[in-house]
Amino acid sequence: MRIRKWQTQGIILTAVFLLAFGGGWSGCGRGVYAYAAVSHTASPSQFLPSASPAAPEADTGLSLQVDDYRLSPTGNSREQLDVLKKNESAKLTVTVSGSVFSEETLKKSDLSVGRIRDGYRTDGTPAIKMISKKGDPLEFQVTFPRITYMGGDTDFHFHVRRRGAGNRAVSLTVKIDETESAPAKVPGSGKSGGRNGESLQPLIRVERAGDFPSIEPGKTAVFTMRVINDSRRTDAEDITATITPAPPLYLAQDTNVKFLGKLKAGQSQEISVTLQAGKDLSGISQMLDVELRYQYEADDQFLQGNLSQKMVIPVGEGPLDGQPFIRISQIGDRMPVGPGQDFQAILRVENTSRTKAGNVILTLEPNDQILLMDASDTWLVGDLEPGQWSDVGVQLKASQELSALPSQMLGASVKFDYDAGKGVTQGSFSEKIVIPTEGGRQGAASLTPNLIVKNYSYGGSAQAGQVFELVMEIFNTSRTAAAENILMSLNTGEGLSINDASNTFYIPSLGPGASERRTVNIQALFQSKLQSPKVEITFKYEYLDHKDRKQNTTSETIAIPVYQPDRLEVRQPSYPDGVREQEECAISIPYVNKGRGQLFNLEASLEGEMPVLERQISAGNLEPGKTGTIDFIVIPDRTGEFKGQVTILYEDEAMNQKKITVPIKFKAEAAAAEESVFPEIQESGRKGPGILLLSAGPILLSGICCAGIWKIKKKGKGQPDEDREDLWEKWDEEEEPDEKG
Repeated sequence: MRIRKWQTQGIILTAVFLLAFGGGWSGCGRGVYAYAAVSHTASPSQFLPSASPAAPEADTGLSLQVDDYRLSPTGNSREQLDVLKKNESAKLTVTVSGSVFSEETLKKSDLSVGRIRDGYRTDGTPAIKMISKKGDPLEFQVTFPRITYMGGDTDFHFHVRRRGAGNRAVSLTVKIDETESAPAKVPGSGKSGGRNGESLQPLIRVERAGDFPSIEPGKTAVFTMRVINDSRRTDAEDITATITPAPPLYLAQDTNVKFLGKLKAGQSQEISVTLQAGKDLSGISQMLDVELRYQYEADDQFLQGNLSQKMVIPVGEGPLDGQPFIRISQIGDRMPVGPGQDFQAILRVENTSRTKAGNVILTLEPNDQILLMDASDTWLVGDLEPGQWSDVGVQLKASQELSALPSQMLGASVKFDYDAGKGVTQGSFSEKIVIPTEGGRQGAASLTPNLIVKNYSYGGSAQAGQVFELVMEIFNTSRTAAAENILMSLNTGEGLSINDASNTFYIPSLGPGASERRTVNIQALFQSKLQSPKVEITFKYEYLDHKDRKQNTTSETIAIPVYQPDRLEVRQPSYPDGVREQEECAISIPYVNKGRGQLFNLEASLEGEMPVLERQISAGNLEPGKTGTIDFIVIPDRTGEFKGQVTILYEDEAMNQKKITVPIKFKAEAAAAEESVFPEIQESGRKGPGILLLSAGPILLSGICCAGIWKIKKKGKGQPDEDREDLWEKWDEEEEPDEKG
């Protein structure tokens, strides 16, 4: 400890000595001061415990003093910090003692600690630790986990209040000798005292972080942007970025609001955005709107700033060449301009598309803060081929009544002609040009709390026809102002519908930095095409501006991708009758698209140890209701059973790849016997006419011979041999009718 604690026995003696000689008490030890109440100067009797202390004011409740403090590195370190420079942080532990004007024992839960604005910024919640025991004089420690010296006064101010109605806070001050003194700001001067007369409000801008990838129709790409605080001394806090793409680009992430937190002077931070392009994306560049809201400290108060900027999203090769995209940007030196200053802005007009733009005309729209000094506000740029650009110099002047905003926005627009395939058509495009300014101070603006949807979830996927829970976390980005009587309204667009509740929700209040969750049941509806339906969320609320109650309205949009459920039905394969070895066999697999969405890139492959003419077959895209078959021609090289499977791959409308497996199983018989010389022989084993003749010939011949012999014997029995010739002749004659018949 740097300051010796007063012992209990010495307190009364010292107080008597001071009172006897009329000396006022002002503190003890190096760098320690104390004040008994916020409403009046402390008297010694208020700090000295005795048997019969002087009665304090009814609303004080405590009589306190600072005994000691300890400065150490942040975290759990017990080392002592010797030097605290500007913008450096440390942990501060303060020992406080005093008396309690009540009979009951005081607990740490009975005390609350607050801060008073000074040259330090505190982060984290102060912790209270009671040291004294029951019956002893009150003594406790207050630990501030992280204090950051911002420059100026080195005294650290805080107050302690006893909880309960009517109890007022006791202000305490610690003079931290380890802090290197720095010149303080002059309140109301309007300048920070930096070089070149830098404005107190930070200059925030957004730029590309590297090259943006080209996005193609139906594809998803990630774009990274860098948010930069170009101020030399002023920090920007509670930065929120609202990102709004222009259709047919859609957000493929949780929310269109990014919370960046704090950016110190000269620092930058990158944010990434995931975008999905619709299938109707034309072959031109697209725009991404970026709106920044932030707070900054000036003249011992927090003020609010904002910035709107557009980012160009390049588009890859698409199926169509649409209207050319003309980009308008400012090049050259972008130093801030002061009140009454004349300056020149160089505007670049660039054709970033694949289509020629003819007769390009540039028009500038000044405002009451930035005046146009040229004779005309219109310039003829001429024809711009794809990738060609032209620079236009514009003479401007800042108003003598230039506001304190860090930048001004000038409107710029172009008109041009282009060939859309059906004749010459006129197109147009508008842009905002950012002019950094260095204006004078205005009256202190009130600090308005901002409400955002910090994050939300919907179960990972939303399928058309299903009901899902939309869980949203509502967050108050302000560190000083609370929002009260909050009405949150949800406006669902095409493709979504609130299922079982009203579209308006009531939140009593949200304190500084507080958040609250709300859950809504939403049904995803069937759509004619793939898209990410939007939900517009509007907050209407009240807040206190000093003693005046004011109202404010904010809104933001979140996107929820809705997928059409695919219903590709694949039936069992069919085989021909009688599969034989070494013969071609067709395996047919019927399919039908029963869903409402189109299926893409359907292909099938046959796996298994069997010879096949073509193992992979592509069926292309399937419209809703389309039917067909996938046919494989196999040639079994042996007899027996064959097993395998057909793997079918396709993509749904969300470009998710799906897989279906169909088992294949059949048996091949032996090949048929070789064919006979008689073509009439049938494979089924039945005998044809040739075989019948061959087999019946010998039988018929034997029958005829036997019949002739039997007849000869019957008629010629007992006759001489010479008569047998007649018998033969007669037999021949008798047989002639038979032969003819």
